[in-house]
Parts: sequence; C-alpha cells; structure tokens
Amino acid sequence: MGSLMTALGALLLGGVLVLVASGRVWSTATVNVPGAPASPISVTGHAVEPSLPALGIALLALVAAVIAAKGRLRRAVGVVVVVVAGIALGVSIAGRSSVSSALTSHEIGGLGVPAHGTANGWWIVAAVGGLIAVVAGLAVAVRGGRWAAMGRKYEAPRPVPASDPADSAWEALDRGEDPTT
Repeated sequence: MGSLMTALGALLLGGVLVLVASGRVWSTATVNVPGAPASPISVTGHAVEPSLPALGIALLALVAAVIAAKGRLRRAVGVVVVVVAGIALGVSIAGRSSVSSALTSHEIGGLGVPAHGTANGWWIVAAVGGLIAVVAGLAVAVRGGRWAAMGRKYEAPRPVPASDPADSAWEALDRGEDPTT
C-alpha cells in the first residue's frame, strides 16, 4: 500500500465490512421450550459482540482523520487505526465462540433453556474487515508522513498580534494619511 488513496480505500473497505457484518445474522437455532412448540431464534453480530458496530464506525471516522492529519500526526493516527482495527479483528474472532451464549442470553433470557448454534460466515467478514484495516493502518503509520496533505487554506487562521494604536497612527502618517479623520 504505497499511496494515500489506496490506504484510504482499504481503511474505508475494512470499516464498512466490520459495520455491515455486525448487523447481519451470525447464527440461527431452534429452541424447544417445555410446553411450547419449537421456535427458531437468531442472533446478529451486534448481539454477539456489542462493540463491533462502534468499532466499524470508529474505523470510518478514522478515514477522515487520516485525510485531515499530516506528518507525524498522520503517523500517530495510523497507530490508532492499527489499535482499533486490531480490536475489531480480535472481537470478531472471539465472537465466533460466543454465538451460543448470545443465543441463550439475548433470545431466551431467564427461561434457562440453553441454545446452541454455530456461527456462519459473517464473523469471517468482520475479521477480514479488521485485518484489511490493520494493514491500512500500518501503511499510514509507516508511510503516512510522506504522503501529500491538505493545503494551508484548510488550516485554522493564525491570530494576528494586536497592534498599538499609537503605532498605527504613525504608520498612517508615514503613508501620508491624516490619522485624526
């Protein structure tokens, strides 16, 4: 990943994959509650790992931070991207084994009926998104300081030092103006 646009595209893709996968159904199961017919239940990635949507949104927000920063600050943003994306990757992988407990606690609640399900491929999509974002963050952290940055017109205006009124009167006289009018 040698260019800013490639890194931004990869980071955007990673954030979108994490965010989309968190809203999809990760597992379905059929539960037999005593005295009731068998009922299908499902659980989304958000229910399995509640932090996953926030991590996806954070990765998308970091795209703007990479664009706005320059030099050492951009490299620091790259390190933050690596940390956030690494957490998203770890949470996605951990979510694979948390599906059954999420099915039981989120869908059945206090009935005490265990539900067992296996995770489908959405946890892999979230993990791939985290991995892509980690690679993009590493590229920003290593090479981001050398990439082009936004121009000076986007920077905050610098404060103009206050001048002494007596000095401005003398400057007006030097220009041939009457400072008293």
